[in-house]
Amino acid sequence: MKVLCLDEIAPHKGHGGYLLIISAPELGLVLDVLKDRKKASLEAWFEQRGLDWCATVEVCCADMWDAYHEAARAKLPQARLTVDRFHVMKNLTEAVTKARRTIQKNADEATQHILKGGRWLLVKNPEDLTEEERPRLAAMLAASPELKQCYELKEEFRHWFNRPLDRASAANQLTEWLKRVETSGLKALQAFTRTVCNWRDHILNYFEGRHSNGFAEGVNLKIKLLNRRAFGYRNFDNFRLHILMAFGR
Repeated sequence: MKVLCLDEIAPHKGHGGYLLIISAPELGLVLDVLKDRKKASLEAWFEQRGLDWCATVEVCCADMWDAYHEAARAKLPQARLTVDRFHVMKNLTEAVTKARRTIQKNADEATQHILKGGRWLLVKNPEDLTEEERPRLAAMLAASPELKQCYELKEEFRHWFNRPLDRASAANQLTEWLKRVETSGLKALQAFTRTVCNWRDHILNYFEGRHSNGFAEGVNLKIKLLNRRAFGYRNFDNFRLHILMAFGR
């Protein structure tokens, strides 16, 4: 077992908490589904696998939920702990979205009209914008220099993830990006930069092998479809068995 992915799913929005999906992307399998995402539950699952099994895991990829990384650090002695790049980008786009709301709230009426309802234009990759969306995004950025700066820094960070960098080069470029954010004085991105600094090593581990939770995200989409077709499972054990069957166990 080289790569392990940990990702949660909320089968009932706002009710019942999260389930933890443990998957092996190289095998195309869901290994198990846990009732919660607590550290103790995951540690117990690792212990059930045994020391030899745990020692074979080389990469453990997850979002920035502390319990995942603490359990993996305690039970997977050889694993390189990696923060999933898509969750990092989600945090950044949420920061830009929050910035737009604040700017819109404090802007004049004309600027408010331009910025209203523009969230998806800021989140969407520029190459994916339609012919109708591109001029609208340009108008939004022209209406607010602060929002333009946030958007450009977001795009720089996204391109950083996509570049064919080794870990050392990625670390240097990340340091430069963080300096640009600090120099900009943008309050909207300060919380995100603190998160990046706190998880810096785990984020940079992505550049050693470029492992992500891409497979796990695809699994979650299929699980949501299974749940919808069944109009929601009330029995966890039945739900777990259907998930394992759907992914070849």
